[in-house]
Amino acid sequence: MTSAPYGLSRPTLDDARAAVLRVHAGDGTRIWNDLLHAAGLTGNEPGGLDRMLAVMHDADPSTRLCALAIKIRVTAHTQLAAAHSIL
Repeated sequence: MTSAPYGLSRPTLDDARAAVLRVHAGDGTRIWNDLLHAAGLTGNEPGGLDRMLAVMHDADPSTRLCALAIKIRVTAHTQLAAAHSIL
């Protein structure tokens, strides 16, 4: 994770993976691998979060909710970093 103001870090692909595994429990690994395949990712791309979120948004309702939560975190991080930079 990248350091950020106020002790918050911008979410990463690893955060998306953790959310999917947590929400889907026993099927989490299979679902994550399906999402990676659909996004054309290996899971190691530092900039792959946006592509993954798009795929997650089009998935089942639980995965879509994970995507929404991560998007909220990305937006919050972006706004707080911007506010911190002008202070």
